[in-house]
Amino acid sequence: MADEKPKTATGRQLHGMLPEVYRTRDGSEAGGAGDLARYLDACGELLDRIRATLDQRLADSFPDNPAEGRACQPWLLPFFAQLLDVSLVSPDERGRRDEVANAVAWRQRKGTLTAIEQIAEAVGRMEAEIVEGWRRTAVTPRLAMPLLPAGALGEDAAFDGFRRHPLWAARHPDLPAATPDLRFPARAMEVAVAADEFPANPAAKLTSFAGKPTWWRQVNVHGAPCFPGSFDDVSRRTADLRTPDWRQGHIHPKRVVLHAPPPLGFFEPGLFPVQGDTLIDTRKEKLIEDLVIDGTLKVVAGSVRLRRCAVRALEVTVPAGTMETPVVTAEDCLVGKMAVPGLARLEYCTVLDGLSCGRLQASDCIFDGMVALAAAAKELPHCIRFSRIPPGLSAPGLLAFRNCTERPVFYSFEFDVGGAVVRRIARFGEPGCAVLHPATPESVRFGAEDGGEMGAHHGWRYSLLMAAVLDKLKEFIPVGMEAVIVPDLRLHRAPHPPCEQQ
Repeated sequence: MADEKPKTATGRQLHGMLPEVYRTRDGSEAGGAGDLARYLDACGELLDRIRATLDQRLADSFPDNPAEGRACQPWLLPFFAQLLDVSLVSPDERGRRDEVANAVAWRQRKGTLTAIEQIAEAVGRMEAEIVEGWRRTAVTPRLAMPLLPAGALGEDAAFDGFRRHPLWAARHPDLPAATPDLRFPARAMEVAVAADEFPANPAAKLTSFAGKPTWWRQVNVHGAPCFPGSFDDVSRRTADLRTPDWRQGHIHPKRVVLHAPPPLGFFEPGLFPVQGDTLIDTRKEKLIEDLVIDGTLKVVAGSVRLRRCAVRALEVTVPAGTMETPVVTAEDCLVGKMAVPGLARLEYCTVLDGLSCGRLQASDCIFDGMVALAAAAKELPHCIRFSRIPPGLSAPGLLAFRNCTERPVFYSFEFDVGGAVVRRIARFGEPGCAVLHPATPESVRFGAEDGGEMGAHHGWRYSLLMAAVLDKLKEFIPVGMEAVIVPDLRLHRAPHPPCEQQ
């Protein structure tokens, strides 16, 4: 008879410490095979629980995000925060851990770009390129004001040696020039760096472009900006006195602008969706989680439950039958089109093109297209709450509570089409599809029942993370200054490759 080994970690360890003769007898004697192993397994289960309790007790002493192993229990974070006088603002658990763990370090670096960048990455889970507003504000040159050496700013020292030459003098990086020099383009350029080395240029910066860390630097600071309004637009302009938001009020000495790449949502690069149609013909409820179906999901029998899925089209051909049991249940899902003759129960979903339904129960959803609802009985009404609905939506037997009709604004992205770059709203299957832009009315961005955003990306908390970063930065930037987050599509594209003449 085969040797029976314990299943618990400590039980296997105790079993391995026994002499071979006892392990052999335990597995070969008739009628008592594996009794010793099972006894050690019972002891190991108790010892494993004691060990896990001690490990958790140790982990509960540290509020940070460990690289591996256990982390402290979430309910302890407010006590750590109170001990260190930290105001927790992040909606994300990992962000709250970083707020507590970095409280002292951020206070030591209060008012610096390093602290601002670390807060954006920890609290907002975003890669941010920071531009100080005073660097973009045009000022009147002062006489006898010495210029910093060009080499200290990462430029060629030849700018200092040819100051009398008008063409070179106009390109000095420390010159407070406001008129763009149309002879040269101003943009970010990649810096050639060997593996596991740092660049020799002191002006080089490390930023993640499309998820890939890249060293880059600004070239031709006085040139004409190739991409106005992006992070590598350093042209000087007159002060903008308007209230700052994602598109205005950035050029001002009292502004700190955080350029952040727009989130990509369900369709990140490298994703391999299920192509073609998918058929569900089982009589039981089918559960589908964390899947992208770039086709039609057809339900011909039974019912389907979707969690964190993206489906191009959902068609149900099951007879309507009773309207009390849902045929489709979806949570945190993105759907292009949906046709359900029976009951559909949706929570935190976005339907882009259209919905036809026999009976609808929806909460915290976005219906961007047409919604057609069948006449419902008085005892079985439709119910839509905390959702964005099309203007003028009405149906017999419809109960509505705290809905809005303001249309959401989705991000526009840049796509390579026939050798040209086209900027348009992302479609289904493309990165960034149905992600809410900051221009979306707050009734949609913060209109869910829990104060988050409506729709399929509620679980990502994009809007809450941006608001949390701005709220947190109020404690760490100088009094009177304001921070603003600007979506920047250029952070999804790598800088221009390095060349000899920069």
